[in-house]
Amino acid sequence: MIHKLKYLFFGLGLLFVAFLNHHCANAVAPTGGPKDTTPPVVVEVVPKNQSTNFIGKKIEITFDEFITLDNANQNVMISPPMSEKPDIKLKNKTVIVRFKEDLAPNTTYTINFGSTIKDLHEGNPFNDYVYSFSTGDHIDTLSIAGKLLNAEDKKPVEGAYVGLYAADRDNLDSLPMTTAPNYITKTDKDGNFRLNGLTNKHYLVFGLKDANANLYFDLPNESVAFLDSLVPASYPQSLLPKPAMDSTMADSLTMQVDSVVFETKTATKFDQNAFKLTLEMFTEVDSTQVLLEKKLVEEGLLRFVFRHPAKDAVIMTPEMLPDTFNLFTTHSAAYDTVWWYFTPNVKDSLWVQVKYDTLINDSSRYSLKFKETKANRKLKREPEKLKVSSNLVGRGGLIQGDTLTLKFSEPIVRYAMRDSAIFKCDSIIYYDTLAFEPADEQGLKYRMTTPFSADSSYSIEIPDSVFFGIRNRTNDVIKLDFHVLKDEEYGNIYITVVPPKGMKQVVVQLLNESEKVLKEQMITKKEEVMFDYLMPAKYKLRAILDADGNGKWSTGNYHRHSLPETIVNYKDTLELKAGWDIDLDEVWDLNQ
Repeated sequence: MIHKLKYLFFGLGLLFVAFLNHHCANAVAPTGGPKDTTPPVVVEVVPKNQSTNFIGKKIEITFDEFITLDNANQNVMISPPMSEKPDIKLKNKTVIVRFKEDLAPNTTYTINFGSTIKDLHEGNPFNDYVYSFSTGDHIDTLSIAGKLLNAEDKKPVEGAYVGLYAADRDNLDSLPMTTAPNYITKTDKDGNFRLNGLTNKHYLVFGLKDANANLYFDLPNESVAFLDSLVPASYPQSLLPKPAMDSTMADSLTMQVDSVVFETKTATKFDQNAFKLTLEMFTEVDSTQVLLEKKLVEEGLLRFVFRHPAKDAVIMTPEMLPDTFNLFTTHSAAYDTVWWYFTPNVKDSLWVQVKYDTLINDSSRYSLKFKETKANRKLKREPEKLKVSSNLVGRGGLIQGDTLTLKFSEPIVRYAMRDSAIFKCDSIIYYDTLAFEPADEQGLKYRMTTPFSADSSYSIEIPDSVFFGIRNRTNDVIKLDFHVLKDEEYGNIYITVVPPKGMKQVVVQLLNESEKVLKEQMITKKEEVMFDYLMPAKYKLRAILDADGNGKWSTGNYHRHSLPETIVNYKDTLELKAGWDIDLDEVWDLNQ
């Protein structure tokens, strides 16, 4: 009996445990712990980083976890560059770099892995790991560092090559066009670059957006950057921000650099920026005048585009044109674009000759049949209307002293106001009082001649088919509400600008937050610049040091060793409020 009771209690105990497990334990999916955000760590390097008297053919770098290589052939930079890129492969946790060619004697090599190395599971990058070695008895330890910016907008240039050419080489100036540099690296996302392992020499510094991957400046569309003086590699890399270090490299209190001892503890007092270069990248503009485009861009519109202003260009046709063709010529303000407007469907083709000095002598026949697309098939069902804009600013504001002006998308050949036109002054409606007249020689602008008072509000309604364009297009109904701007609605910006000594002129520009140029003013001496009748908004100022006096920013030219013109951005963004002026007391001295 006792024996049976023992088994009964044992069975009940098992049932009780099962019951607890079922009702008290909540099934929760495993979380896997916190996300790994730590990059891989180097645990062994063979040969050691910064080895001397290197005679091997390969390097092995082992990490504490499994890793991946992201586009190693493109991202890993070896300096000095090699004729044949080494093989870079991955075996378990080890990166193996195997050289395909003999290394130069008594040379310091640096291998910058950039962002190539990442851990396998989370993709945490081991950024800017640099491995250095020397085939001689010492490591060259000088550096050149800096930032590469776009010359026109000062934005960082990412992924461009920056190379160094030793000043003691023959035909130094022509080397970037024919020869790979002695040392090379790539800029990061912020435009920063650094070249380590340099000998105590002067160098030509050259930036390149390489279009054909040969490390030469040999294509006209390749962007370049250079300095107009040679740069010494005269400060140690220990005084620059350090690249990723591996656990096998020991810290040192002092560093011997070309017979000069630098204490690393002085780096905190050392102005690194004083030694950082700034390169500005640009694309050369060919000075040879050419006809870039000759095209039928719309029905009844031929466009001719020149590389440079072509005021003396002759564009003509030897054909006798019927009166109904209505050929009308207009041009851009810079004379680099010419438009031919004509009545569509009068002729199927036209023979056109373009001549400019002895540089351009182009003669060809154009088809005047515009190619059909879905868009212009729709236009045939719905005839194209004239596009109309006005000189009103803000919410229907007319600048004091201006007259209301309409601007059209093509020259107006006929204007006939209709009786149904409405002119409303305050609450009074007037009929038969709206009148306009041409405001330019090309017929693209018409201004209102009806008088009005600065103290009233106005509305106009112009019926359709009042203005007739050269291609038989007419206006749709035009409705405008406007008033003359009052002082409390706008603001002005005043700033005194001092041009650099000897500068031919300066172009001072006002820009919006998107850096679109809104207004500009030329000055040749110290002068107060005023930008008036501005709507409340945020504005920026910049100055173009216009050395050639052509009134615009000019790019550089490496072949002529001319740098791009300097653009100086004003230090602050200016927030203008309605009814307020910004009168900057501090002089903007461009000599500084």
